[in-house]
Amino acid sequence: MMKKGTKWLFLSLAALLLLSLPATALAQETVDRPKWPLVRGRVEAVLDAGFVLSMPHREVTVSVDSETVYRMPGVEQPGLGALQVGDAVLSLGRRDGEGGFLARIVAVLPPMPFGTVKGEVTAIEGQSLTLTTAAGNKVLHVGERTQFRVPGVEAPTLSDVDEGDRIFAIVQGQEDGSLLANMVAVIPDGALGPIGFRGRVVKVNVDALGVAVRDDEVSVEIADTTKIRVPGRQNASLADIRVGDWVLVVARLKGLCRTEATAVAVIPSVPAHRYVIPGEVVGVDGGTLTVLDPNDQHLVLTDEQTRVRIGGVEDATVADIEVGDQVLALGRPAENHSLLARLILVVPPEVVQPGVDDGMTAIPRSW
Repeated sequence: MMKKGTKWLFLSLAALLLLSLPATALAQETVDRPKWPLVRGRVEAVLDAGFVLSMPHREVTVSVDSETVYRMPGVEQPGLGALQVGDAVLSLGRRDGEGGFLARIVAVLPPMPFGTVKGEVTAIEGQSLTLTTAAGNKVLHVGERTQFRVPGVEAPTLSDVDEGDRIFAIVQGQEDGSLLANMVAVIPDGALGPIGFRGRVVKVNVDALGVAVRDDEVSVEIADTTKIRVPGRQNASLADIRVGDWVLVVARLKGLCRTEATAVAVIPSVPAHRYVIPGEVVGVDGGTLTVLDPNDQHLVLTDEQTRVRIGGVEDATVADIEVGDQVLALGRPAENHSLLARLILVVPPEVVQPGVDDGMTAIPRSW
């Protein structure tokens, strides 16, 4: 029988796992108008010369060819062969004349960098905890939104955590490589505490998941009491989890690569604007653009590796971009939530007019 303190911890973590991920991260992104020359969705099948992408209201077959460029964070040799079912994809291209879409650029959006850390507190300095873990020392930073759970303490804070405490934390990786704690729970004395891991679902059975974690496949048993969170689903169940989904699991160990889950949360992809920003240029300051999309303003940074494409302009540069231009900027996350652009397309006005094709528009064939 599970000890009372251990049961309290598991139940607390089950609830907190589902609450500690930001609501904006768990919500599905809406497709805003005006529409742009791209499609966005989840890969449902990988074909010999393309892939099937599910969008909010339809599926589309995306074709690729020798000119298609791939952007896959963390993949040394990106290409169609590296694409997997479940990948969140943005694809820039044009209609192929047969109801499909011919991709010029395929960008995979990685899952949000949520994970878990378990270890002993060896130092507390300011708003940070240093832990000794099985993987070495880790430094966790806490903020205003960090939630704490300490046995016997109501409304605990960082001041209730002591050196020598063993803790379990749900964390989010930051762009500078640091770890921000969304939740910190002190493990009761004498309790083993839970285990936590993230991985990709490779099997969905009646009462269990197979989750690929590095080079192993972990069996995750789902009980009636297991809490499940899936973006866009209320009262989610095991049936809402699909092969290819990234998941964060809090569980107890039952054997070698065998666990029973207390909570399972499907991890959404990073917001699309971290890798592609469509919108109107409202400011130009040297090599930095301010771009307004339907939801917010974004800074787009450039450097010597940034390429600019403008129809009718040879050897275009950032200096050729003007306030009022409609652009598509593709790149990677940079400091202060900006985007370091690798490619900027200045889009003709007629391309960005609202359409009726569920987000699929054309890009000039000359591009």
